[in-house]
Amino acid sequence: MEPTTQAHPTNAVLEVRIQCPPVLASYLEELLWTIEGVESVCETYNNERTDDETRPSDLSYMSILTRNPLGEDLVKVLMVQNPKLMKVCDIVGTQWIEEKDWAESWKQHWKPTHITEKLTICPTWEDYTPQSAEEVVIVLDPECAFGTGTHETTQLMLKLLEELADHTDLSQKNILDVGTGSGILGIYAAKRGCREVKGVDNDYLAVQTAIKNAIQNNVDAFCEFTDTPLGELCHTKYDIMLANIIAPVILELFPEILTRLSPGGLFYASGLIETSVGKVEAAMQEAGFTDIQRRQQGDWFALSGVYKP
Repeated sequence: MEPTTQAHPTNAVLEVRIQCPPVLASYLEELLWTIEGVESVCETYNNERTDDETRPSDLSYMSILTRNPLGEDLVKVLMVQNPKLMKVCDIVGTQWIEEKDWAESWKQHWKPTHITEKLTICPTWEDYTPQSAEEVVIVLDPECAFGTGTHETTQLMLKLLEELADHTDLSQKNILDVGTGSGILGIYAAKRGCREVKGVDNDYLAVQTAIKNAIQNNVDAFCEFTDTPLGELCHTKYDIMLANIIAPVILELFPEILTRLSPGGLFYASGLIETSVGKVEAAMQEAGFTDIQRRQQGDWFALSGVYKP
């Protein structure tokens, strides 16, 4: 396969748009996140992000954003490696987009998101008034980092954290968020009283975004974010560990996660689809986790369990 090369402007990102059947959308999304250099994966329609429930049911479109000029070829390789995608999925367009233009266009489609009756995620550029004294509002600008609160995987994790915070004094717990992205999970934990939150991400820009978001939410005194690889972090034991990534990465990092999770500690994992949730669940069972519970929202799953080595 000859590499595809395109001249591109400075400070631009490449969008590669793929058409697929809705039944494979979640599977394709998980695989697209494994492509090196991908900064965003989202469902689109007519080249725009959408949460429109009236979109055609016979077609789905997934778009990736990357600065790698070979992004289209990497998608082609991924599809060749997965024959069932080759038969029914097609790359339907690529374009270079000025980063500032993409950011401004995307902002138009993200409004305050109500996760639960007591939790709302609000973009920094929107005005929002809490509906009750109990409502927690996270003000967020994810920039290019994952974690806006609109994706099912993030919502599953936020709901698990809300249930935990409703029944547990988080001020006595420490939390490690693996693959922190925009920092949304750690920031919420800090807003619910946790006084020691650490987030790690292999993307330097995501870490800088998380730091900004923590400051915006007045919890930066309780949150620390770093791009130090998990395996190089000191072996501090954590009461709660979060991993909203994808199954292959969770399984790869699982030994490092276990060495940092306190006996009796809680592990929450999301970013899992039907074909992969069982693999992570099996790894948890083998490691000695008890009270393993599975949650589902849309096509995505989350797992929770208590570590009993």
